[in-house]
Amino acid sequence: MRLKTALILPTLIACALAVAGCHYTGAGDGHLGAGAGGLGPGGKSPADVDSVIADLDSFTNALTDMVEQATDANTGVANAQKLLYSRRAELAEKIAALKRDARFQQDAAAKRKWLEAEVDNTDRVHGLGSKFFDASMRDPAFKSRLDKLVGDYDSMFKDAEGR
Repeated sequence: MRLKTALILPTLIACALAVAGCHYTGAGDGHLGAGAGGLGPGGKSPADVDSVIADLDSFTNALTDMVEQATDANTGVANAQKLLYSRRAELAEKIAALKRDARFQQDAAAKRKWLEAEVDNTDRVHGLGSKFFDASMRDPAFKSRLDKLVGDYDSMFKDAEGR
């Protein structure tokens, strides 16, 4: 009877931890793996959500600054579009990796932090339409290029969901 209990107990513990969202290493030392408690090694957020947010914030700042600080808005939008094309795939992959991470899916604080960053950054890019409203009304071609920039930026998040 003791032998059966000794064999079954580790399996039951592993199953209970799996249901609870933890990762049991099975090393026999009684320790939980990196997924325990929804945090990665060293207490970092899953897939290092802070790093992805920092990359996105930096990119969005550079993109919006290119448009806002350009002496010619058309040139600013063109340069911002080039920057977006050069970095969109990389950022979309980082976002997709974050969203695929099972630990991220179980960590409400990390998901809330990501959602706030995503909304903040998309609002800043969409805000270019308001800042350049007059120029958009005077120049339909400029409006079209600005709308394309905003749409392409938004597609970065949609691309991440489809990966």
